[in-house]
Amino acid sequence: MCYGARLNLEKDAILGTIYFYFIDYLSINPKKYRNSMFHFLKRLFVDIGVDLGTANTVVYVGHKGYVVNEPSVIAYRKNKEIIAVGHPAKEMLGKTHKGITVIRPLADGVIADFVAGEEMIKSFIRQSNIPRFLINRILIGVPTGVTSVEKRAVVESAELAGARKVFLVSEPMASAIGVGVNVLGSNANMIVDIGGGTTDIAVINYGGLVVDNTIRVAGDEMNESIMRFAKYELNLRIGESTAERIKMEQATLSNGEPKTFVIKGLDVHDGIPRQVELGTHVFAEVFQDVLASITNAIMITLDKLPPELAGDVIDRGIILTGGGALLDGLDAYLRNKVNLPVSRPPNALFCVAEGTRKILENFEMYKPVLFS
Repeated sequence: MCYGARLNLEKDAILGTIYFYFIDYLSINPKKYRNSMFHFLKRLFVDIGVDLGTANTVVYVGHKGYVVNEPSVIAYRKNKEIIAVGHPAKEMLGKTHKGITVIRPLADGVIADFVAGEEMIKSFIRQSNIPRFLINRILIGVPTGVTSVEKRAVVESAELAGARKVFLVSEPMASAIGVGVNVLGSNANMIVDIGGGTTDIAVINYGGLVVDNTIRVAGDEMNESIMRFAKYELNLRIGESTAERIKMEQATLSNGEPKTFVIKGLDVHDGIPRQVELGTHVFAEVFQDVLASITNAIMITLDKLPPELAGDVIDRGIILTGGGALLDGLDAYLRNKVNLPVSRPPNALFCVAEGTRKILENFEMYKPVLFS
């Protein structure tokens, strides 16, 4: 028996078991359990929330919690055979021969490689051990500046992964809900979500975005800044993975006692492996252009703010979310630049995913905040 036929028989057997279990359940007392169908199906079919980030993907599954927190990276051979997804694929970045391609299917917060993106999403959903035919809704966080074509690419990838219905929510909105902000109330709250590919800035109240701004400058540009600094200032060639590791482990903007660290790479001129010791004070210079772009985007967004909401932003300040917000000292840096309170919640990396969880658990209440 071929694999496909065996899979169909197994699927029919599972559905048959569920059906007879349900009929038996209702036959105990039909009148008393008339509403049981709704509750039974609600428990049977599963909703999934996805923070589909350029650098990292987090998946929430109803009744299971967070089941995936993996880099948005996929590796495949020339014949399109998938070799690895997530952490194993990221470990292969810059280390493979020509027969293996390792890519990030997302660029600037949206799917750039449709086939690879679809395979990556399906792989992450498979890791949750939920059969495709039991997936009900998938809710995905996307940047505010996403185009209709980019939205369609995300929706189609999720549908091919098995979703009956696919909904999209802006990442600042999901972040705000994940932090615990009352986005349906009258008080305005300002969110700055710094991901891998984009920085999303929005002021939110009454379940909508009063003003918003998206720039394609974020964590990935910080990695590139480190690579450029190493090449042009240190005459050292390093890879993207090395740059990201330096950013995550060593980068800081704080004014405390500087620490030393070592960068290892290849000499630009003779190609010989070499290492250079530096102090952490260099990061203020390394990230200067990226930080200036983010600060400028925040100022432009504030300039568009209706005067009546200025008091709310002054009182509540700016909430930093996303992986880029984890840069040590970034909150203090922005506080000095914009002269407003700036805070970073403990769960900054998971704010979007946490927001999708809360939306799915209270879907009717939060339905107005979703993209149409």
